[in-house]
Amino acid sequence: MSRKSRQLNQKKVTVIYCEGESEKAYFEMLSAKYRSGANVHTEKVQIETIAQSRGADLIEKAARKMARLPRNKQVDQAYVVFDRDNLTQSDLEHCGRVAREHQIKIIFSSINFEVWILMHFETVSKAYTGSQLNQRLSGSQYFNQDYSKFKGRRYDHFLFDRVNFAVVHGQILTNRQDNFWLKSDPYTNVHEVLTDIYGVTQF
Repeated sequence: MSRKSRQLNQKKVTVIYCEGESEKAYFEMLSAKYRSGANVHTEKVQIETIAQSRGADLIEKAARKMARLPRNKQVDQAYVVFDRDNLTQSDLEHCGRVAREHQIKIIFSSINFEVWILMHFETVSKAYTGSQLNQRLSGSQYFNQDYSKFKGRRYDHFLFDRVNFAVVHGQILTNRQDNFWLKSDPYTNVHEVLTDIYGVTQF
């Protein structure tokens, strides 16, 4: 009887490990958006920042954190969220190998996560630098404030009802024939994982 009780208490979870506070704040918004009695997925999504880590280092630290989780918890799937920034193609290829070794999925944006944030407002078909993205998102039709100082705060007021636009714009980007995460800029695959993580098809 006690063995059966322990099995019932075992929780299977999805864990999202982020390299920055912007990513963490965004996925926390999604967890709030998709939380409902009918949707069990959001109840089991854990979001965590691994500070001062990027690329393969982030993935390896995530794997170590998973290995230290309590025995009464199982990880169904782990994701790492990081940007290209200054990572080379060789660096990214190494990230892919390390992620496959640990069965961790990569959520990746180039040049950084803000390309996905911008897609909540418009299609993106050209490369931006990080500073260019910050400047654009600071505009009156977007965040109407210095976005570089806003990063890491809650997105709910600005993006809560615009996720569907971002998904459509993400699909337009990834439907390009030359779209490949190791080389493409702009690139993001955030829209491709939302159904798996949150169990929703309407955004």
